[in-house]
Amino acid sequence: MALISRLLPVAALLFTFSAFSAADDTAHHHHAMNMSAEQPVWQSEGVVKKITDRQITIAHQAIGALNWPPMTMAFDRPAGQETPVQPGEKVMFSFTQTDSGYQLVRITPAQ
Repeated sequence: MALISRLLPVAALLFTFSAFSAADDTAHHHHAMNMSAEQPVWQSEGVVKKITDRQITIAHQAIGALNWPPMTMAFDRPAGQETPVQPGEKVMFSFTQTDSGYQLVRITPAQ
């Protein structure tokens, strides 16, 4: 009985360390998965209606993957990229969803 009472604190300490280590590993793995997960990127065609410093408004075709009918909407401009298009021009574009709306990934004149 004396041996058990001496080993009990050591066993409790080892169990606590193992449980903490496993929880930390699970949290780290979950965080790493979130950081590496990429946002989906959708593509469409449309006509540029308006360009501002922050957004490009496009009348675009239906986007089946999102169950969107044809519509006109504003997309946030790609960060740090020149916009090679003008209002009235037909374009091909790709975009992703962000916390603040929809962000253009790329926009080019249609061929």
